Amino acid sequence: MDPPKYNGTVHPEEWMQQFKVFCCSNKIPQSEEQYLWKQLIHPAIKIPSIENISTHDELLNALKAHVSFAIFKESCKKKLMELKYIPEKDGGDTAVFLSKFQTLCYNAEINNIEDIKIIIYKIIIKMSNEFFKSEFIRKSKEINSMEELLKLFNDITADEAIFIKNDSYVAIKHAATGKYLSSLPGINYKTGSYNQAVFAGETLPEPNTIWTITFNTNFAFDDSQIYLTHEMSGRMLICCHNQYESPLSKHTEVNCYVGYEYGGYSAAWKLKMRNSTNNCTRVKSQDRIILQNNDYNKVLRSHELEFNLNDKSYQEVFCHDERIGGNDEWIIELIEDHLFQYICDISK
Repeated sequence: MDPPKYNGTVHPEEWMQQFKVFCCSNKIPQSEEQYLWKQLIHPAIKIPSIENISTHDELLNALKAHVSFAIFKESCKKKLMELKYIPEKDGGDTAVFLSKFQTLCYNAEINNIEDIKIIIYKIIIKMSNEFFKSEFIRKSKEINSMEELLKLFNDITADEAIFIKNDSYVAIKHAATGKYLSSLPGINYKTGSYNQAVFAGETLPEPNTIWTITFNTNFAFDDSQIYLTHEMSGRMLICCHNQYESPLSKHTEVNCYVGYEYGGYSAAWKLKMRNSTNNCTRVKSQDRIILQNNDYNKVLRSHELEFNLNDKSYQEVFCHDERIGGNDEWIIELIEDHLFQYICDISK
């Protein structure tokens, strides 16, 4: 370990800490430390009466009084103002960002929590993220420490990462049976509409369980009108109203079809939250939901009964207008782009 040199580009307290570690590691007696630190301070940094300094505290105070430390602090303040947060989904690293932020605040000796809040708020404004801004303003009012502030920032980023956003990939799992809402190109009903069948199939996300969810806001909310497009086939989840019956229960058929509306077909659904994991109106991954057709007010349901197509059994999915129960609950799961690619790759 080389002796730490002081040249004004590190906080004096950090340098002193490194100096003490060096002396301890190398068993340097305290009587020799005074001579050593004089040699480690860059000659351009002129410390008045350094010959009379005999304690660590006296040396720290002398280094902090030097103009180089004022320049160092001002440089750290400028770096703070230039900081930009990049979300992890865009390749950023929240832990690295918060560590750098905390270090720069320490180096600039910004200790007032209200001043620190203002700096973070300015960073958030540069993100052009209204959700992040509103959540920070609302939740930071009662915060009184750096540790609480860093935790809040991290919590908001974690929450936003799992909100259901427009044009996201999702998988929708039947809560009672654990099977995912699925469809397969070329697997069509043998009765009713003869369109592409919808069923509850896999117990793990597979390509045939992935849907693209769309709506007219940035985030999905309780009671949002949504559309679900089956990613593998490009067809939309459809409720057929009354003209076609489901294979087993003889309720309303649900299928995959091309287009939004077509002669008694409806692709518009109301997303209704049940037992939310976040106690707010935004829908998160792992929230329990009800899917109710927007035009016919019929609710999507599955159960353990299976119908047969091409010598294979499929768990029935249909719509009904009866009393809502446990078989009507689904769990929505956000599928990140990298996970979607992985699911597709391993299925090949």
